[in-house]
Amino acid sequence: MKRDVAVLITRPPYGRVHVPEGLRAARGVAAGFDRHDVTVVFTGDGVYAARAAVDRDALNMPEHIADLHAENGRMVADAAAMAERGIDSEEIADDIAVRSGEDVAEMIRDVDRTLDF
Repeated sequence: MKRDVAVLITRPPYGRVHVPEGLRAARGVAAGFDRHDVTVVFTGDGVYAARAAVDRDALNMPEHIADLHAENGRMVADAAAMAERGIDSEEIADDIAVRSGEDVAEMIRDVDRTLDF
């Protein structure tokens, strides 16, 4: 049964495995047997990983992101979390959409399942 799934990236990108492992999980859920609809949400300190300046190669992100996009997965950054951390929308990578905190909260509330990294 196909479901809507949100993968929440909530931790900072460096010194931890949460960002690449969250993206790996997202691509797996999107490409699995049921081909779930997956949205990766960069929120909390995870918004640091959404910045264009992040070294995606060092974090093993490119292949996971390419596979996620191939399965029509989406990536969004939480504007409220960005504002709390002084991150402007211009700093966010081009393949990540910025959504208001209210939109992100509604999206998370409406999905069938969430995974937290």
